[in-house]
Amino acid sequence: MNRLSGKIKLKRAAALLILSSMIMSFVSCARSSKYDLSKIRLNGSETSWSCPEEKYKELLETYGKTSCPGTFVVATDEDIVYLFCEDGLEKDGKTRVSQDTVFDIASLSKTFTAVSILQLYERGKLKLDDTLDIYFPEYETGKKITVDQLLHMTSGIPDYMNDPDPFWNVSGEYVVNKLLSDILQDRTTDEDFLNALYQAPLQFEPGSRYAYSNSNYRILAFIIEKLSGMRYCDYVKKNIFDRCGMTKTTSMAKDDMTYVPVNFYKDFEYGFSDLYGYPACPNNSRGDGGIHSNLTDMIKFDRALFGGKLLNKESMDILLTDVNGYCCGLQKDRQGYSHSGSSISCSANNKIIGSEEFGHVYIIKFEHDSNEPIPDIDPAEGTGYIKGEFKDGIYKNEYAGIRLKVPSNFEKFTDSDLEWVRKDAIMSCISDDEKTMELARIYDVFFYDGDGSGKVLDVTFVNTDLAVPGESDYGEEEYLDDFISQMIARYEMDPDCTSMERKDTVKVALGSKEYLRSEVEYDYNGKGYQYYYARKIDDKLICVILISDLKEESPEEYEKLFD
Repeated sequence: MNRLSGKIKLKRAAALLILSSMIMSFVSCARSSKYDLSKIRLNGSETSWSCPEEKYKELLETYGKTSCPGTFVVATDEDIVYLFCEDGLEKDGKTRVSQDTVFDIASLSKTFTAVSILQLYERGKLKLDDTLDIYFPEYETGKKITVDQLLHMTSGIPDYMNDPDPFWNVSGEYVVNKLLSDILQDRTTDEDFLNALYQAPLQFEPGSRYAYSNSNYRILAFIIEKLSGMRYCDYVKKNIFDRCGMTKTTSMAKDDMTYVPVNFYKDFEYGFSDLYGYPACPNNSRGDGGIHSNLTDMIKFDRALFGGKLLNKESMDILLTDVNGYCCGLQKDRQGYSHSGSSISCSANNKIIGSEEFGHVYIIKFEHDSNEPIPDIDPAEGTGYIKGEFKDGIYKNEYAGIRLKVPSNFEKFTDSDLEWVRKDAIMSCISDDEKTMELARIYDVFFYDGDGSGKVLDVTFVNTDLAVPGESDYGEEEYLDDFISQMIARYEMDPDCTSMERKDTVKVALGSKEYLRSEVEYDYNGKGYQYYYARKIDDKLICVILISDLKEESPEEYEKLFD
């Protein structure tokens, strides 16, 4: 054997050893399991599958009866534990809804953006304390806002989608709806967004508190593109989707979603969706949303992320560090981490729970809006209701005799926010009686603690003619009995709520008016309290005030704010 042929053989042997080690590494990472999503198929009228292993009995007792208008999965690092897929068809009218049905995962996309930023951080492409003027020299205010503050939602930048008035400097329902339509149809450009950003006033001093804002993560997408030299969609495909084996997941794409939207007609009318009810803004939604995926691929992503395949330990620690109520593209709760998302016609939730026995438990739900449309009912019709006013820190509703000094750190929902709250409350009802009660509710005002503590103070009215037709003597006591029992029944079905119990009901004075107050104690990712105050205003209206999530202060401290 001459020396040259010997070298060739040695090189071939070395190559085979390297290839062999790569294959073994891939196999060990793949964690082949007989309880894998690719091996589970629902047949006939089956809508669910449960793992037969005895060790998953407790998980199945908690989650194994879950159903939804869409798809739902519970998995561990090794196995699939429970799968539910509705008995329906995809948009082609032939393919059954399955774990491979593609949904718009909306704000779950923020986790991918945060991972991308931290990958660039690992490569030395950026520092987390970089200020935004480094990337956007025209952004004068950016000199005091950091990348880290964008990640943790503490920048103070208004939300370009959910709070468009200050971000875009517009006002009036028609103008705002036209603007939102332009955004959701990709008729606004990146330049339009940046020009508005440069002029937008901050909601608070950067770093001082938390406020959820989609603007933060759209800006992060721009930074990813500047530093990588790639479009956002190409970056996440190469550095996340492909590495995880996510074959049906896309970003900045159209026409690839396979779920069937319903009840989207008003959204289409307003120009918020395409003709078939799907989102139509692949460019504008990048970074803060716009990724389309399915259960099969999301399980791969979660396992890769929490298995250390996408970020090193330092970066994972940063990703999971809670700052004023938000980590990086994830939120910390009592059991672990999660994020939810809401799109035009579907919603998504991804939850990761740490487990001594299983490593991690992953719970993912993708669902479209319910098939049952929301009745077009005006709960104020036929009543004497007059909407309250909020000015100079004082909320007044003269018809109901309410005057309230609102704490300075509290912020007020817009009317469009209130409409979203009402719609979400109606869609969440689990019984016809509860839905009837909710349809009769008038949302007057909603304040929340801008410091991120979760405290809520709101005022609503219930039209008793709609809530309990024919019951003219229906009063505040009957209302509290009905409403609280319905609420407890609903939350008993939620595995995150470990307890909810009604406590004392007493008479109290709010200002010069007497109310009936009921206390509800709950443990929902942490102990909290809700206090419901009810008073009959006239023959048709009951006023209901809620003070919620008090962990330290007594309700009396808030009751003093009423004159």
